[in-house]
Amino acid sequence: MRTVSIHSSENANVKRWKKISENARAVDKLGLTLAEGAHLAQTALEKRADVRAVILRESTASEEAKALFAAYAQLGTASLFTVKESLFESVAPVAHGIGLCIELAVPKKTVPEKSLSVNAVYLDGVQDAGNVGTILRSALAAGVRYAALSPKSARIWSPKVLRAAMGAHFSMTLYEDVAARDLPRLFASERLAADARGGSDLFKTPDWERAPTVWMFGSEGPGLSDEALSVADARFLIPIDKACESLNVAAAAAVCLFEQKRRRSSV
Repeated sequence: MRTVSIHSSENANVKRWKKISENARAVDKLGLTLAEGAHLAQTALEKRADVRAVILRESTASEEAKALFAAYAQLGTASLFTVKESLFESVAPVAHGIGLCIELAVPKKTVPEKSLSVNAVYLDGVQDAGNVGTILRSALAAGVRYAALSPKSARIWSPKVLRAAMGAHFSMTLYEDVAARDLPRLFASERLAADARGGSDLFKTPDWERAPTVWMFGSEGPGLSDEALSVADARFLIPIDKACESLNVAAAAAVCLFEQKRRRSSV
């Protein structure tokens, strides 16, 4: 496939990439997103993600970036662009990276007709993109391959969430804009609320790990909403030292998910 060189900020592709990079809502509107860096580009290549364009920074791209660009060129399914350095930096989600971005089509997942009896995480109003991506990465590492996000959470396919998740998106089934009241329709699993305000001790309570679970995590400030708590089958807290006020939500998620993995691995 022919490589197109871009040197103008007025180019339609550049304008689109800039919108995606700067505004997570543009991802929804366009159905496209950007991922920067070698690991994401390599994972997308291996997983045969729907990559629409590959963008290489002219002159200063790393050898690794050039090799990945060549791999996509050999595959022949994506449009290829080289972009002058200043333009590339204006659209890249990460400043001063290796010099390679990919533009991806965002997969749309519809709620299945039959509820899924699977392990999952549900994020209720978690707005920080770094936390969302980190939770997805931890979930996949703990063997959890499904996630659903409430309408007030960060957009799951935004460039910042993609960056933080480090490729987890390509191995998970992801749902957005799922209200807490709709969780029973989506997942036929035990809904476990991580709630620092009260609940059973995560480590001392027996047997909660035996059935498929949906772990529910809320934002760091208010925590889980009343609506989310109303559909929870059980509430758990992580006992922490009294000198510490609370855990970051991504850290709390990792604790819960790996306690689940530990228990199941020891059976």
